[in-house]
Amino acid sequence: MPTTITEPAADVVILGVGYMSGVIAAELSIASLNGGKNYKVVAITKGPYWDYVNDFSTTKYDEWGVGLGRKYDSPLPLQSATIRNTPYQFALPVRRYTMPIQYHALGHGVGGAAQHYGGTMGRQGPWGYTQYSSTIARYGAPFLDTVNPHSDLEDWPLTYAQYEPYYVEWEKAHGLCGDYNGSATNQPSDTGYPWMSVNYPLPPSPLTPIGQSFQTATQALGYHPFPHVSALASQPYINQYGVPVNPCVYDGYCGGPCDYACETGAKANAAYRTIPAAMKSGNFTLVVNGFIFRLDTDTASGLVTAARYYDPQGNVHIQPGTVFFNGMWGYNMIRIMLLSGIGAPYVWNSDPTLVSGSVGRGLTNGYLPYRGTNVSGTLPNNGGNAYPAGNGSGGSVDIYDLMDDNFDHGPGLSGLNGSPPFIGGAEIGAGGYPGGGPGNITFAGSVSSASMGGTFKATQKDKYLPTKTTLSSTPLAHDLPTTDNYVDLDPHYTDIYGDPLARLTYDWTPNTYNGATFLVKKVKDIFTQMGAQNVTIGSTVAPGAAHNDWWGHHLRGGCRIGANQSTSVWNKWNQCWSPASKPVFNIFGAGEITNTSGDNVPSGTHIAGPQSYRAAEGIKQYLALLTPGLLT
Repeated sequence: MPTTITEPAADVVILGVGYMSGVIAAELSIASLNGGKNYKVVAITKGPYWDYVNDFSTTKYDEWGVGLGRKYDSPLPLQSATIRNTPYQFALPVRRYTMPIQYHALGHGVGGAAQHYGGTMGRQGPWGYTQYSSTIARYGAPFLDTVNPHSDLEDWPLTYAQYEPYYVEWEKAHGLCGDYNGSATNQPSDTGYPWMSVNYPLPPSPLTPIGQSFQTATQALGYHPFPHVSALASQPYINQYGVPVNPCVYDGYCGGPCDYACETGAKANAAYRTIPAAMKSGNFTLVVNGFIFRLDTDTASGLVTAARYYDPQGNVHIQPGTVFFNGMWGYNMIRIMLLSGIGAPYVWNSDPTLVSGSVGRGLTNGYLPYRGTNVSGTLPNNGGNAYPAGNGSGGSVDIYDLMDDNFDHGPGLSGLNGSPPFIGGAEIGAGGYPGGGPGNITFAGSVSSASMGGTFKATQKDKYLPTKTTLSSTPLAHDLPTTDNYVDLDPHYTDIYGDPLARLTYDWTPNTYNGATFLVKKVKDIFTQMGAQNVTIGSTVAPGAAHNDWWGHHLRGGCRIGANQSTSVWNKWNQCWSPASKPVFNIFGAGEITNTSGDNVPSGTHIAGPQSYRAAEGIKQYLALLTPGLLT
């Protein structure tokens, strides 16, 4: 018979052990970072601790097992989610990791999805933190209403300048590679976008010929190119916690359609950057294979008193604590709060003025539609040998000039030429390693006479020796929060233990499509400057041409931080202040799902990182309070 086991109380209890939780673990367990205080920290995660030498060095080279079997990923029979596009539809559960419905896997175990992501990073710029007020100030409220019907856009509670020191700590901890954002000469005093007080701790990976061509062309057009920011270490490194980092060996098996694990530990994640330092402190306990299903609260104060989790034998463990940190991925962060009655649940209404609550509100998607207005061309005499190696996020070059509000979005201005109104834009880049990941998994489907036999084999002979490169871009603008996109508990489907699944009500917003109709014209100019031939803009893809039918790694919003206590879950310290009548102020949280609004760079992880340091600072202040309460 399963039993109930009460564990020794801890000062800090961490829920989930991904990127953000690793920072909390290191910052709170190392006595020298806490004025000599030996806080006891317990972290609980539902999967194992993957050892990159023993678990990945020989077993990662398995395209079928990783790409289709998802042997490193969260098992869907244990827990899944349901998806629908509108509140009027019946949501259906995700049952497998292959299309249709789902083709991006989730994390499982210490490090989360960062064990097998591509490693791409990038800071959000100053405008990203003030999207609402900056848009209203420059273009007026009617413009925003036109761009984003049923808008639920808000500013972040802090500015970029206030988050910048936390960015620096995050980048040092994880050994990010790159050079100063938006500067043609990679110097912070340049006139581009000098957003950084110090450079990234590691240099970028070597640029590919395509990346170099893109850099030259964009500089000639007056843009500010810089190497793509990567979390795959370009050289040996030791971070501020004393954790050594191995460099990337460019084995060509970390990117690809499903993002493979790294057998050298070069791919940054909590398991190999922050958790080792916490374990060395002597104040840290790591609980693996523990499925958290409830948070207990005190009926009088509303404060969280303990976390409950199942072990693999079905026993229930009760982990008491003083402070709790919610570092679960995405909708799991929302789900545990809804299941536990923490915070004010979001309640949708067809009238956007009548919605209420905050937990589940403001969901956006870091992944953009698979269809959009496209521009393409052929670059002659500039092929790439794709058979040798690369990595998942190095070699390319980006510009930020066509994102945020770095150009005038007003009607008739800046060459919009009749394009639909939109805000923000896209990070534009080119030149990633063509051999960054395996692609043979595509042989497993759509078998026909054209994909088998001698004729097919002949087409493969020179597959990895191209003499020309096809350039293609669908520069969709970023997703915006509306009152119609949210997360709640599904009334029909449950997990293996009988608790409701998270239900995602989501579809892409018009802003994503409308931005592309303008941006493709700018990308066409870049491709032409690069010397591409037959540069062509495809037919315009209007909003609603494709509908979301999956979740991606990078869900954003839904459990957001903000300055408005009635519409946000966390305050500026990432401390829970929802509901306003009785906030559960001893639980903190950070992650992509706590982002206030969508961003214009591909990695919401990088934007979430500073929040984890902000939350760690807040937890330290909370533990020092004589009378616990909301931080100011």
